[in-house]
Amino acid sequence: MLSQPLGEHIVRQLSLTNRPKKHPHRFFPRDLMTLAVCLVSLAACGSLPNSGPTESEVLKSQQDPQKNNLGFGIVQISADLLTLIASENATPLSSLEEEVTSQHGSNDEIGPGDILQISVYELGSAIFSGGGSNVADSPTAEALAGAGGESGSSRSLLMSNTSSTRSGTTATLSNLPPMVVSGHGTIDVPYVGKLYVIGKTTDTVAAEIKAALTKKSQAPQVLVRLVQSLTNSAIIYGDVKKPGRIVLTPNRECLLDIIALAQGSTHASEDSVIQLTRAGHVVRVPMSVPETDPSQNIQIQPGDRVEVIYKPRSFTVFGAAGTVTEKPFAAPELSLAEAIARVGGPADGKADPNGIFLLRYEDNNIVQRLGLPTSPGSPVTPIVYQIDMMNPGNYFLAQHFVMKDKDMLYFSNAKANEFYKLFGLISTIIQPGITAGYMAR
Repeated sequence: MLSQPLGEHIVRQLSLTNRPKKHPHRFFPRDLMTLAVCLVSLAACGSLPNSGPTESEVLKSQQDPQKNNLGFGIVQISADLLTLIASENATPLSSLEEEVTSQHGSNDEIGPGDILQISVYELGSAIFSGGGSNVADSPTAEALAGAGGESGSSRSLLMSNTSSTRSGTTATLSNLPPMVVSGHGTIDVPYVGKLYVIGKTTDTVAAEIKAALTKKSQAPQVLVRLVQSLTNSAIIYGDVKKPGRIVLTPNRECLLDIIALAQGSTHASEDSVIQLTRAGHVVRVPMSVPETDPSQNIQIQPGDRVEVIYKPRSFTVFGAAGTVTEKPFAAPELSLAEAIARVGGPADGKADPNGIFLLRYEDNNIVQRLGLPTSPGSPVTPIVYQIDMMNPGNYFLAQHFVMKDKDMLYFSNAKANEFYKLFGLISTIIQPGITAGYMAR
């Protein structure tokens, strides 16, 4: 039996239910645990910001065919590796000299387009000076005599028709008009006819003309001189101060000789590349190669084309370094230790010194000697060199490991770095809630 009416009892209960709670809602430990589990899962999924893989991730990627679709190999930098790289085969310049031989041996043979000056000495009545005008006074002879800064004696030889007396005998000098060797390799000499001169020397041609004139002139003497030689020349162009045609001499100029005759490269030799084209074969090497190895300073042959290319060398840096950057070599030779020092080394707060990697497209000859598979259809194969900077002995190896153009340095992230990032993220999310809780008290 109720001591008060039922309606009053219900109203009393409703009023008690609607009273405000004494304590506001706050985060409980189970809420924090749930949030932490979510963030750990986020980190495990690789969703946290990162500058690159860790050392173990790089090693695992090399074993995963889906990630390693280029087929790169990983090689530890060691003393044996330095010995192997140092014994790399000679650059192909010397092999080009062995495989591609020229038909011109002494750089004094005659070819199409060459211009010859023929001088004839005769005793007594000369067949080339029978009262006619002096053929040496032609405009062509005058132009050739003045071209190229001819000396006084050479100019006199080209421009004069003289007589001299020795022991009462008169000798007459006659200079024939300059003759251009035709595309068929012939010249037309008066009283002699057509002569085939391709591949012959000036002495040989002079002897043939003398033999033909012996029956028509008294004791003829013949001199033949190459006034302009297109056959015995090479072309140099590109990053040189004086590009153009270089006439080769019997002295047999070498590669660096014609670069010097072109007044050298406009940039430092260590940042220059030489491209030599010979008989359809093209070879490209750094200019420093023939400078440091005399066997690569090969003889230039007629018809060679030499291009000097300006190609500044640089390397790039990625990963847990101070910044992602590209650095020029700015030196004839750069070691791995110097390259690491130039970028400030691995960052103390996030890098793993055990996992410093150098990525390079290595020559297949080196890759085969390392016992690794090479890339089919390509002269180079991607290789990753690793060095552990926690080993003091490796610092000496890094001093002797030579950097190459377009090498890539990667500083791997430390594993603990992921936890630091995770804790920072948790703190960033929870700290405002904790602050609000304290303020609500």
